[in-house]
Amino acid sequence: MDVPTFAAAMAEALAGTWTVEPGHHGDRDRYLIGPDSEQVHMYYDAEEKTPRLKLSASLPAELASIRHRHGNPVPSHDITVSPTKTPATVAAETTRRLLLAYRRTLAEARELKQRLDEQAATRDRLAHAIAAPLGATVQQPRPDGPGWDPQEAIVRYAGPLAGTATVPRNGGHVTFIFSVAAEDAAQVAAFLATFPHADQSAGSTPQWTPTDPSVPHFTREQVSRAVNDGADLVTDDLPTSERDDDLINLVVNAALTRLDTPGADLDQVIIECYDTEPSEVRAWWSDWS
Repeated sequence: MDVPTFAAAMAEALAGTWTVEPGHHGDRDRYLIGPDSEQVHMYYDAEEKTPRLKLSASLPAELASIRHRHGNPVPSHDITVSPTKTPATVAAETTRRLLLAYRRTLAEARELKQRLDEQAATRDRLAHAIAAPLGATVQQPRPDGPGWDPQEAIVRYAGPLAGTATVPRNGGHVTFIFSVAAEDAAQVAAFLATFPHADQSAGSTPQWTPTDPSVPHFTREQVSRAVNDGADLVTDDLPTSERDDDLINLVVNAALTRLDTPGADLDQVIIECYDTEPSEVRAWWSDWS
């Protein structure tokens, strides 16, 4: 199989502007880079009893690292197809069986990164606002690798009040640690007393919601991974046809759509997950007996 030529033809058949980059296995693989920085790896495995063309989509290293740091492993997005199919057919299958779910994962990872970037910007603004009236300096946390999370910023100040202010990344309480000369202590105490007390009034109810530790809680990413892994388990171990695979993929999409929108019907699932009309997707099985 001429993988470089096949990959170039696939790039032409996919919607949007796709480019082809070399892989790591000579002429047996290529990377397809999409218009929104999608990364799809195509590998021709000729060593199996039945040669297959394997396609897998992955997140950029920075986004993958961020998800792992927050306990959200990246779901696997991969399919296998027959190398005898045309590039246009493989492109169409890649779009509906691989790219739809992968793009949701990509969007979720980017939203997570945006939230972390916003946290870091808020932390930095507060740190400098604290430092300015004290003539202090801000010690920024050092990056510790790709996808590092914004950490606490330390404001160091000196003078009659000597110490630090620790500014959290997530908008929580700022922690001040300082020392003051004995002759100034009463003045500082009087100033601190001007702040309102945080004591709750009698009979007030704490603002928290108890949870039952015996009830398991799962993130959307964990549910998505389990459902997709279950689908892959069936298609990998059973001799399914293309139409079988499409139906299993539709069930996966329906389950994840119902997770977000419990009342969604089948047409809503198709509109949400497929770049075509519900009638066209329904027609894939109209003559299935």
